[in-house]
Amino acid sequence: MHLITMAHLGEAQGVIEKFHLQKVRPDLFKNEEIVLLLTGEGPIEAVTKTALTLPLYPFQEVINLGVAGSLKNHAIGEIHPVRSLYLVQDLKPGFKSFQVFTDGLDCLTSFERILEFEKAEKLRGLGQLVDREAWGVAMAAKTAGVPFKAFKIISDLAGTIDACEIIKEKAYEFSEKLSDHLEMYFASTNQKIQATKKMLPGFHFTFSTEHLFKALLQKLSIKEQRSEDEILESLPAETLREQKLTPKERSKRLLEEMENRVDPLKAKLLQQKLTLQESFKRKGLTITTDPQWENPKAIISFEAGTDQELQEKIEALKSVSLASLAKIMNGDFSVE
Repeated sequence: MHLITMAHLGEAQGVIEKFHLQKVRPDLFKNEEIVLLLTGEGPIEAVTKTALTLPLYPFQEVINLGVAGSLKNHAIGEIHPVRSLYLVQDLKPGFKSFQVFTDGLDCLTSFERILEFEKAEKLRGLGQLVDREAWGVAMAAKTAGVPFKAFKIISDLAGTIDACEIIKEKAYEFSEKLSDHLEMYFASTNQKIQATKKMLPGFHFTFSTEHLFKALLQKLSIKEQRSEDEILESLPAETLREQKLTPKERSKRLLEEMENRVDPLKAKLLQQKLTLQESFKRKGLTITTDPQWENPKAIISFEAGTDQELQEKIEALKSVSLASLAKIMNGDFSVE
């Protein structure tokens, strides 16, 4: 499953319409393969909302789409892959950066809107684009260990006072171009899926599971010091084909087998985490744990629209326990 993040509804409208996404809540839309999250502006907002959303579904990729101001002379309406991401505060770059693609434009995520020429001038030597949220999304994705990509459409020349008005006027035009670009990206990914189908007849891979399959195949090849063809031959594909499973279920079982071979402990941790999350979900609560399993604390959240719902959630909180999390953190579970 793909997580698409965009700052505002205006620029996301084209994606919602093209991929027939259904509204889950005001900032979240989804179908079977895509979840679209509206992060709002600002790196803190972006990292927080993305981090809270990542545990909700089995995401294999995060894609940030949106507008960006040009610090050079790029044409408005052009879409570029982001090569590297930098955080900028008080017009100064932070120490942590992220490489996204090997080719593309460098993007600066700023805490403030760059509407003055003097401020834009100070940033021109650091990158070609400036936005408000991509670095925050990348930070959350990288921390969770989920692959990250970013594509930006040039909406204006950074440092112009009327930039906001230009973006509002062209919002739907930009949203359509971004949705078309996303569709082309998925189409190119789908070509790889077709190749996998030929290798593994009787299995069904989606965009996200195809990406995971390729990554696991490469990891197993490195770990076991065998070629990818040899790893492919060693997989229990024939055994799974003989079982009364749907092609999608076969693919899921195959991926689970591969993940367990790559890292048996990680696979067990993931299962323990899913079990813990499900126990909280049944009570209408969401538990978010440290993806690196270093911090023993967890974030427990819920939604309530009335006082009665609030009281019900408070009562639910009283009945839950973090004992299971403590056991996982202490390694108190079987890895057999």
